[in-house]
Amino acid sequence: MRKDQISALLQHAQKDLLQIEAQYQKALEEQTISTSLQIDIKNMMENLRSVLDYLANDIYDNVLMPARKATGEKEIQNIYFPYGKTENDFKSGLGKSLPQLDSLQPTLYKIIEGIQPHKSGNDWLYQFCQILNEKKHNTLSPQKREEKRGLDIRFSGGAGISMGPGASISGGGIIQSGSDRIILNNDFISGDSPARNVSGGVIQTVVQWVSFKFADTGVEVLPLLKKSLETIEQLSKDIYLEINEER
Repeated sequence: MRKDQISALLQHAQKDLLQIEAQYQKALEEQTISTSLQIDIKNMMENLRSVLDYLANDIYDNVLMPARKATGEKEIQNIYFPYGKTENDFKSGLGKSLPQLDSLQPTLYKIIEGIQPHKSGNDWLYQFCQILNEKKHNTLSPQKREEKRGLDIRFSGGAGISMGPGASISGGGIIQSGSDRIILNNDFISGDSPARNVSGGVIQTVVQWVSFKFADTGVEVLPLLKKSLETIEQLSKDIYLEINEER
């Protein structure tokens, strides 16, 4: 089986992620993304995609191939990890690479289906594969730097108000906690505009959310990398546990 190669790739991806995170913070400070960081991101994603395809091939070799040989069915030459934006898309991909998996090994089928968007409610797998498959050479370059601002207001008694991007408070009234207060005077408060009339016990902190996104996708880089690594690591453990029980 390809378990050793997968283990090595996952360990490499863990180290890559640490390096990417360090470069990522520097890139945010410099407001530009280096060619080296782009290459590291691309390589990490390609290695994780290889893990997925290795898993699909080991499932085929250990579960499907013996059954196909027994019935005289033709070998499948090109096997890829199945994914799809919808349930039908997923089943179509499954039928090409791992046909009849749901009947031959229902548990493995459920494990693979469990990370699909229609089951998990999270489309990271579809985003991950589409970025690699459809825009492999230009989506990782350039990446966009995006800033969002919020406001954190704290009163001396421990009460607080947290406002994310787009949120605001407006009017002519008073916001008060104990003796600390904010007087609006027909003004407004938002992430870009802290209150101007406050008592001494009020602390206002402007918070910045800063990230890079894959161009033309709106997908943030670091959350996708972290989610992909975390889920693929667990997926590998679950799949080999079932394969070993089958054997």
